[in-house]
Amino acid sequence: MKKFLLSVILSLAVCNIMPVLADDITEDYLDIAANYCVVGDYNSAMGYLDKILERDPSNKQVSDLKKGLAHIIAQDKKSYITGVNPLIKQAQEYKRAGDEKMELTSLMQGAQADNAYLAYYYIGNFYRDKRDYMRALDAYNSALSARPDFAQAYLSSAATLFDVGRYDSVINPIDKYLTFVPNDDLAYAIKSRAEFEMGMLEEAKADNDMAIKINNCPEYQFDRAKILYKSDDYKGAKTIFTELLPDIQTSKIYEYMGYCDLGLGDYMSALMNIDKAIILSDDDEFLENKYNEIKQMIESGTDEQTQQE
Repeated sequence: MKKFLLSVILSLAVCNIMPVLADDITEDYLDIAANYCVVGDYNSAMGYLDKILERDPSNKQVSDLKKGLAHIIAQDKKSYITGVNPLIKQAQEYKRAGDEKMELTSLMQGAQADNAYLAYYYIGNFYRDKRDYMRALDAYNSALSARPDFAQAYLSSAATLFDVGRYDSVINPIDKYLTFVPNDDLAYAIKSRAEFEMGMLEEAKADNDMAIKINNCPEYQFDRAKILYKSDDYKGAKTIFTELLPDIQTSKIYEYMGYCDLGLGDYMSALMNIDKAIILSDDDEFLENKYNEIKQMIESGTDEQTQQE
């Protein structure tokens, strides 16, 4: 959540501060602060905002940005966003109270007020949580129509497009988002997954490498192993899947391990891993059929060996 809020603040900086910068040095300092934020080094980011204010103490936009960043770092209840559009704060209070009707009503009212793009963004999140993806996309598009350089809406739009399987439509908003926030591991991960689904394995690997370079987490390593499997590197994929077992214990990882074993010709290990996948799954008929298929392959091989003897 903190990362999202910081991304929003950085987007506000791009939209509101850049047009009125005094000189190139101030612009460079703001860019450096933004880069420190996206990698989580908030103290260094704050230091560069202070450098801007030393040179231009009257820069209200940078002062507001510094206050917003300080509030988020301190987990202050009154965030920069709700200060910009108070109806969002009201909507969040209704959300905490479980009143979804009034939450949406407040957000709709916020969409008629100043800084409407933020309200549209939250409307998109509201509908995405409800899996009403088309309305979510409409809301994100409205946010971008109101403010075309609101970075976070591009990322959320891309993630929603991925959710509905429109993989070819994911790339454009992700690339736009990355022009604003070039070091976001999640953006590269989403782009890589979309490319993977479209069979663009080289591109998927390159963007997965970027995601891992920024944040080497088990989730992205799992993506890497899937890419290796699809590229017929069964040994490399199996090695990563095995290393991930302490962190990921799901049906899917055992399923992929079984497929790697099949590619390597290790049918007994494949059978055991598919069996583990079945145990962790919810009556997966496909896995049951795959298990029986592998079992028949083993039995057929045993029969042939007996006949030869």
